Amino acid sequence: MKNLKKKWLIAIIIFFSVSFLVLFIINFYNAYEVSSLNYPIGNKDLSLKALKEKGLPFSFLVMGDTHLSHTANYLMKKALKTGEASFMIILGDIVNKPDIRYHKLFLKTMALDIKPSFPIFLVPGNHDIDYDSKIKEKYRVSSKVYEKLYGAMNFDFVFDECLFIICGIDPKNPKEYLNYLQNTLSNNWRGKRYIFLFIHHPPGMIGAGSFPLPNEEGFFNLLNEYPITGCFFGDYHTYWRGQWRGKNLIVSGGGGGRLKNYQPLWGKFHHVMKITVDHDLITENIIISEGEGIALFWRLKKFLVINLFPLLDGRLWIGYILAIIFLSCGIYSILMVIYKTKKG
Repeated sequence: MKNLKKKWLIAIIIFFSVSFLVLFIINFYNAYEVSSLNYPIGNKDLSLKALKEKGLPFSFLVMGDTHLSHTANYLMKKALKTGEASFMIILGDIVNKPDIRYHKLFLKTMALDIKPSFPIFLVPGNHDIDYDSKIKEKYRVSSKVYEKLYGAMNFDFVFDECLFIICGIDPKNPKEYLNYLQNTLSNNWRGKRYIFLFIHHPPGMIGAGSFPLPNEEGFFNLLNEYPITGCFFGDYHTYWRGQWRGKNLIVSGGGGGRLKNYQPLWGKFHHVMKITVDHDLITENIIISEGEGIALFWRLKKFLVINLFPLLDGRLWIGYILAIIFLSCGIYSILMVIYKTKKG
């Protein structure tokens, strides 16, 4: 009798555990499916309208190559606790691969988990857009799909008399970013307190990154011609800082992507930058990742979104039926234990 009751108790634990797991998946799926297109993420009017000018000084966050990682989530949450920022710019490679499932998870994570109180502008990276049709067509994020999700690849805005320019590099049209940069600078540089540029690929002269900045000579000609304060680059998972003819060049690609074995130890750490702009002073603070916790729950979420959720599209009723069946089996097992106890 004792062995029989023990088996029923094990059955209760299994049935209720499975039913709660199924209900958790259903709840997460429903939250995941809620549209986040009305959240100020990307280079679009909604993000511009979310900007709030309060005068100098103001701060903005910069990080690159987050690669949809648990470390990036931790860093962003940590950065939010350091004081109010006006906006954030991510320097590209927000996901591991140009797959719509990865991009949807990024959007949901930002809107439902990170929940920044300010807009987030994006620099497109080589992991964000599929230019070579390597991804299955139904999941492929082309440049058109990317711009539908996040807005223009090339984008600029003015905040407190400072000009911010985002340049997206299309490997099939490598001069496009340079033309956009030249037109934006020639039309908008006058009267600006500071000018900041944001590009995913760093110049080859820095010796960082797998894909050097195309048309590098033309880029440095513009850098020399206009009063640009600083340029931020990603791609290389490190921190590097230098100057070229008085112009600040910063690589900040350590937002969460894997740190490579071949990288030198100097600058090899995960981080996010906080830039504070004042009348005659710009300060840079680096927030580093330490004690970020275990990523098991985040890995489970990624697995569900990438592998399971596509199977549930239009079939969520199966999940509800399974939950009902396992809950019913669990209740039946409880009744059987009560019955066997009274009988014994």
